[in-house]
Amino acid sequence: MRELAGLAGLQEEWTTLYRYDSAEHLDAWLTSPERQRILAEGEKFSDFKLHTIDNSFGSWFAFEGNGKEAAPPPSETRTSLAVWVGLYPTVVLLTLALFPLHMPLWIGLLVGNLLSSFIMSFLTMPYYVNPLLGRWLRPPPDEPATRNRLRGLGVVVVAMTFWAAVFYLVTVQFWTLP
Repeated sequence: MRELAGLAGLQEEWTTLYRYDSAEHLDAWLTSPERQRILAEGEKFSDFKLHTIDNSFGSWFAFEGNGKEAAPPPSETRTSLAVWVGLYPTVVLLTLALFPLHMPLWIGLLVGNLLSSFIMSFLTMPYYVNPLLGRWLRPPPDEPATRNRLRGLGVVVVAMTFWAAVFYLVTVQFWTLP
């Protein structure tokens, strides 16, 4: 647990962050008599707001409105692979776009990381990775686990092979970078 205090005059709210090892343990705490007693103690909790983030990548894997709300959050392994599927083309395309500017390495990385964060959040994840891997990340409850796992890994391999081939051709065959 980590508690972040409000700043007098700037932010009067306090934020408490909890991390649970499973959704079951989180639900057990949220419905516990102890928590209900703490919340009932007084006015200091009268305007309490609960915000749950079910994975370490937050909104990058938000599937609200797609009929996938009931599915459990994707595993850390699946989310890491999905980020890789989006990050590789994003970073390579940004590197190619920024290369002609001949920025010093530290500036190029600074600018590239900033741009890749925005591109990943607003383009790559919602319009490329989630549509491509959504069924693997949040499978329907009736889909066999082995079939889903193999299909998802197959899509990851095909996507990464495609991008590797494209970027090989672009950077070795068509445009040789120094």
